[in-house]
Amino acid sequence: MAKQLMFYEKVAPVSLERHKDWSIQTGVSYRFAQSANAAPLMCAEFLTAATELPIVFGKSEEGFSPVAILGIEQDNCLLVDDDGAWLGRYIPAFVRRYPFVFAADDKQETFTLCVDEEYPGIDPDGKRGDQLYDGDEPAPILERALEFSRNYELEARKTNEFCKLLNEQNLFDPMQAGITLPDGQKRSVTGFYVVSRERLKEMSDEVRDDFFKRDVLELIYYHLASLRNMEKLRDLAA
Repeated sequence: MAKQLMFYEKVAPVSLERHKDWSIQTGVSYRFAQSANAAPLMCAEFLTAATELPIVFGKSEEGFSPVAILGIEQDNCLLVDDDGAWLGRYIPAFVRRYPFVFAADDKQETFTLCVDEEYPGIDPDGKRGDQLYDGDEPAPILERALEFSRNYELEARKTNEFCKLLNEQNLFDPMQAGITLPDGQKRSVTGFYVVSRERLKEMSDEVRDDFFKRDVLELIYYHLASLRNMEKLRDLAA
């Protein structure tokens, strides 16, 4: 399978026939994320992620989706050091899920657990890390990956609905963020969107009450408050 998703290079369905003797090490190094200046985020992560990461929105052909900004320059993640260690307290679920991922059929009805066979922590000889299979049965690490990926898909659907609600109210504005480093260099973070405070205030009472009851307003406030974390990225860049 060709590369279709950030981080992933060679995605293959996990199977007993192919991966029975394979093992894997996860959570040891995050070098695979060193060139990512943003990572997708789920609504369920807003509360925790907002304490240290700026939460904004990206736009694609499918619509808007939340992302956590990880760097202020293209292809440079400020949250991963030269040794591959994650420097922050919170690691986005998209990053934690790697090297596993669900692949869906054309109708989005059937999902298959896959793994990136180019992931540096994977060992076809089964000598490093945890075995994917215990005999003919999935080992605990594979069971956890399956459960994590399943929950991720459920949260992704909820997040898509959240973004559709915001877009229906025309709440997105292009982000304009300029950062000045201590040495005087200037950087601009572009290509993202934020919720318009002005149009948020102009919403009808009916829509505002509906957003409140559905916890949409709470998520918006987390997003807006998180933008102050751009200063933390500036400090890391310095």
